Amino acid sequence: MPHLFTNRPRKFNLSSKAPAGHRHFSWEVVNSAIYLIGGATFFAGSIFFFPQFEQYADWGAWIFFVGSLLYLIVTLHDMGEALLYKRTQHKFTRYYGLELSAAVAYIIGTLLFAVGSLLFLSMIGMEAAGGWCFIIGSGLFLMGAFVNVTQIIDETSKLSLQLVNATAISFALGSIIFLFASVPYLWPAFTKQDARKLFEFVAWQFTVGSVLFMAGGVFNAWRSYSAMRYHRAHRSASES
Repeated sequence: MPHLFTNRPRKFNLSSKAPAGHRHFSWEVVNSAIYLIGGATFFAGSIFFFPQFEQYADWGAWIFFVGSLLYLIVTLHDMGEALLYKRTQHKFTRYYGLELSAAVAYIIGTLLFAVGSLLFLSMIGMEAAGGWCFIIGSGLFLMGAFVNVTQIIDETSKLSLQLVNATAISFALGSIIFLFASVPYLWPAFTKQDARKLFEFVAWQFTVGSVLFMAGGVFNAWRSYSAMRYHRAHRSASES
């Protein structure tokens, strides 16, 4: 799933005029919590895609939709923060262009996941279209991730840098797994027995991908907590 990285301090509280730093940590905590809950939501939804829960498949689609909306909140916030940052700059730089393109890719990809989740509902029954939405959305997440890694990430410590890398790897691997898991929805019909085996494998892929999304949320929350402790210790040292 999407996670925007930048090579600059971020101002998570969009209504605050305070410089980036400890005054924005409460908003960063909310941002991190939504990522974590979104990953847990996708994990819960994946369970209902197993063939033995076929009668509850709509629940899985609705839960995926809710998870997509949670990620959409974060991606829209990221875009708002990036646009607000541009207002403080005098020129459009290459690095900002990369950041903005990644943010746009994440928003479109998240919207496609939300639409794709609804298309899986039995009342709509457009699984192939839903599969395409997931495939294109996952591709956009990967494209955004590749654009993001071209930027140098300045972190407060070696641990923070490792957690940033762990977050990026978790979300990228999860997106790859979701991409491949969605391909069978484009294939023609199988016998009932073959379809059951195939879609059990697909459900396992969704589950593993969701675990990676959730792990990325954990790493991101850990990084936020680590950065908060560092800045508080640094501020206490400077005041003493």
